[in-house]
Amino acid sequence: MSSETAARPVHVVAGEVGSDRVPEMTSALHSGGHTVLAHTVASVAALSATEEGDRERLRRELGLAIETVRGALDDDGVVLLADGRAALVVPEMMRVLLDERGMGWEEAWERVRGTIRARLGSPGDHPGPLWSTAVLQEECPRLLEILYEINRRHLDGVEARWPGDVDRRRRVSLFREGEATRLRLGVLAILGSSRADVARPWEGPASEILADLSECCGDALRARPTPVSPRRWLRQANPSLSTVLTLALGSRWPEDPEVLDGLETLAYEPAFRGAFRKARRSNRLRLAALLRERAGVEMDPEALVDVKLGALRGCERTPLVLLGLVREHLRVTAGGWTPPASRTVVIARDAGAAGPETDRILAVARAVADAINRDASAHSVLRVAVLPECTESDVRTLVAGADLSNQSGTAGSGAAGARALGLALNGAVTLGTRDGTVRELEDAVGSENLFLFGLGPLEARAWRDGAVYRPQDVYALDPLLRRVLDELVSPRYEPQPGAHAWLRERLLDEHDPWLVLASFGEYVHRQDEALAEFADPRTFTEKAILTVARCRRFWSDSLELDG
Repeated sequence: MSSETAARPVHVVAGEVGSDRVPEMTSALHSGGHTVLAHTVASVAALSATEEGDRERLRRELGLAIETVRGALDDDGVVLLADGRAALVVPEMMRVLLDERGMGWEEAWERVRGTIRARLGSPGDHPGPLWSTAVLQEECPRLLEILYEINRRHLDGVEARWPGDVDRRRRVSLFREGEATRLRLGVLAILGSSRADVARPWEGPASEILADLSECCGDALRARPTPVSPRRWLRQANPSLSTVLTLALGSRWPEDPEVLDGLETLAYEPAFRGAFRKARRSNRLRLAALLRERAGVEMDPEALVDVKLGALRGCERTPLVLLGLVREHLRVTAGGWTPPASRTVVIARDAGAAGPETDRILAVARAVADAINRDASAHSVLRVAVLPECTESDVRTLVAGADLSNQSGTAGSGAAGARALGLALNGAVTLGTRDGTVRELEDAVGSENLFLFGLGPLEARAWRDGAVYRPQDVYALDPLLRRVLDELVSPRYEPQPGAHAWLRERLLDEHDPWLVLASFGEYVHRQDEALAEFADPRTFTEKAILTVARCRRFWSDSLELDG
C-alpha cells in the first residue's frame, strides 16, 4: 500500500447485498490505520418487489452515490465498493468531474479510477433489479449518457485487442441485451476501479466474462476470497473455542492462520473432538441464558442449535425456514416418529434491519414459535426462539453457540454474505444453497462438509427469466407441501383468522422471485440429514472442526487497498 493511499480517508459504500460486509471492511481498514466513512442503503430491504419499489431502490442508490462522491471529492478520499450495486458511484463521479468541474474525459476517467477500488462478492449474485436502460433514461438520463460513453470506449479497446470477436464484445459489454437492455453493475464496478477483487470461485458464464476482463484489466482484477475478521468473529465471539485452539496448536494461530492446518489431523483424534464438543456445550449454555432472557425460551443444551441470522430480506427466504418448522412440528405431534436429536431453531434479525416486510415475516415467525413452544408434546424435541433485533453482543453469542448455519437464501441473490463465513469460522456447519459466500465455503471446505440443497445460481436465474416456475404446480403436486402451507393459515398457527393469508398468497404467486416452494422438498430432506448426523457426535464434530480449519483462507484482520 502506498503512503499516499494510506493517508487518504476511505469511503466504504454498499448497496443492499454488501451491507453486512461493511463492518468487516471497516474493522480491517481501521487496523491498517485508515480513517473510514461508511455509506449504506440497507433500508431498501423494506421496499416492495414492485415496479415502483424498484424505482425507489434506484432513487435511494442514486442518492447514496451522490453522497459518497461528494464526500470523497471533498476530502480527496478513496472509495471502496463493497458490492456491485454501489457501482453507480462511477458515472456519478464522472458527471461531477465533467459537468461541474470542467475536466476533459481522459482526465476525469483517470481521476475516477484513481479514486475507486472494489471488493466484490461472488460473480453472478445480482440481488434485486438490474437497471434497464429505459428506467435509467427516466430517472438519470445524464448518467446513462456517461455509461454509454464508458461502454463505447471500453468496447473500442476490446475490438482493438480481439478484432471481429462479436461474442466477446457481447460478453464484456456494460449492457446485457434481452427483452430489455440492462446495466451490468458488476462489470461497471470492475471497469471503474483501479483495483477490483472478486470472490472466487468464478464459474459458469461469469468465468468467461471475468477471464476476458482480466486480460483487459491485467493485475487490476484478481480472484480473492471474501475477507472476514477472525478477531471479531472468533477471538472475541468465542473465547471457549479460542482456548481449545491455543491448547492444541499453540499461541501463534491468531496471527498465522496456516497453523490451523493442524486441525486437519486433530479432527480425527477422539481427545480433541471431546475438547471441541465441550467448548461448544459451554457456548450453548451462554446462548441458553440469552434465549431465556430475550425470548423466554428454555433451550436444551444438548440440542442442535440451528441459527437463521440476517436482515431477513425476501431473498434470505425466512418463509422456507418457517415451512420447515411447521412440517417438523406436525411430524412430531402426529406420533410414530421420534427425531434422532432435539433441535433449537433461532431466527434472529440484525439490528437496524426493521421494515414493513421483515416485520410481517417476524410476526409469522413469532406465531409459529409460540404454537410450537406451548405444545407439550413437542417440548422435549423442538424449540423456537425469535430475536427481533440483535446487538453485536447477541451476534457473538449466536455465532459461538450455533451448530448449524442456516443459509437458505435463493442462489444467485447474494443473500449469504459475511455472516455465513463468521458462523463457519466458529465451526457451524453450513446448511444452504450455492449462493454468495456459501459457494466460497463449498470451494474451501468441500461439499461433503456442507448440507447443500436447491437450485444453483444459473438454474435459479433460468427458472425466473424463463418463466418456467409456477408455485401453484408445486403446491398441487407435493402433498406434504400442500398440507404444511394449508396448516400455516390454520388456527393452530394463526393468532387470529387471516393473519398469515398474505404470506400464503405471496408464496403461491407465480411472480415470486425467490423460488421458495421450489426448494421445500430438498430443504427438509437436508435438515433431516443434518439432525441425524448431529446425533452421531463423531461425524458432525469432524465436519465442524474441518470447517474451522479450512476457513483460514478468509481470515483478514487488515485490508490493504493496493496490495
